[in-house]
Amino acid sequence: MLQIILIEDNLHYRRGLEQIIHDMSGVSLMGSYTNAESVLKKIDQLKPDIFIVDINLEGMSGIEFIRRAKPFLPNTEFLVCTINDDNTNIFESLKSGATGYMLKESSADEIRSAINEIAAGGSPMSAYISRRVIASFNTASAKPAVVSSENLTEREVEVLNHLARGLQYKEIADRLEISTGTVKKHIRNTYVKLQVQNKVEAINKFRAI
Repeated sequence: MLQIILIEDNLHYRRGLEQIIHDMSGVSLMGSYTNAESVLKKIDQLKPDIFIVDINLEGMSGIEFIRRAKPFLPNTEFLVCTINDDNTNIFESLKSGATGYMLKESSADEIRSAINEIAAGGSPMSAYISRRVIASFNTASAKPAVVSSENLTEREVEVLNHLARGLQYKEIADRLEISTGTVKKHIRNTYVKLQVQNKVEAINKFRAI
């Protein structure tokens, strides 16, 4: 059962997220909070699979919460759900440890898809956010970054090889004697290093270098 905790101080939106989660099969709402401080106080007791976090909270921001909570919960995914669509908040969220970034204008189906995607090791983003991220890389430098297998660690190469053979995350974890959470972490790292958005792109680019 996938366990989720919400941190959202807008009552109407929080209730909407709660209903979306209740309606999903194989997913359980572990907790629903209005501020980050109350969650941090008992962070050692909470080990959800996913946190869904707003940025603009009363008191501590969602970005600061992720930054503080991530070291305690390395296998937990953090999905930002916010109205903020500026580059500063986007990149500060991703740098702090968020693995997904959705706008509050997203439909219920898009939120459900984001939850399923992040649980499967992906990094869901609203279409507009993806375009902002891509645009920032396109304008950051006229010279494209060089991508090679040397950028990858030995473990990341092992995971990609197994992934290319069609193995599922659990099968890869069993073969390498690591957790599925660690497998997902290695895959996300390869996405960043190979500059790709999904598993198919990662495998194709890995085979080409």
